[in-house]
Amino acid sequence: MTKVRLLALLAVVALVLFPALAFAQGAPQLPCAFHGTVQVSGANVADGTVITATIGNSTFTATTSNSTYRVVIAQPEGKSYDGLTATFKIGSDTAGQTGTWQMGGNVALNLTKGTPGVTPTPANVGPKGDKGDTGPTGPAGPAGATGPAGAKGKDASSVIGIIAIVLAVIAIAIGVMVMMRKPQKV
Repeated sequence: MTKVRLLALLAVVALVLFPALAFAQGAPQLPCAFHGTVQVSGANVADGTVITATIGNSTFTATTSNSTYRVVIAQPEGKSYDGLTATFKIGSDTAGQTGTWQMGGNVALNLTKGTPGVTPTPANVGPKGDKGDTGPTGPAGPAGATGPAGAKGKDASSVIGIIAIVLAVIAIAIGVMVMMRKPQKV
């Protein structure tokens, strides 16, 4: 009968401790992803074009593939981006669109710069106002430098986690003492 009591005690301790350990680690902070097409003056951009998203003082980058992008913005520990506006750049040009960050969001946002069908004017204008011919668009430049490392994650040690471990050790000690106890003869 003592083995049944011990098993019941251990089951109760396990049911109490496992949720406490999960709570001690904290809920994950879900990022917000922005994705969509990218066009400059109505034309698709070259593969590898750098897309930069800025929110607060942080920047996040991605590159295009088939004139589409996907930027994932994760908020650092202890900071909230909820409801803040993210601005975007296509290469070095500011996109005409912004997005609102929302936890766990998957926001479709097509980025554009310039007027569709209007080619940007070249900088070399002749003395009589003649415009020189523009050549074909060159290949995209190399990707920019890697950004700074992200914020350090949470430490596993917390008050609730330590309490849960202490309670588990006490429960195991009680269980061992109960099992080693010799039955008394009547």
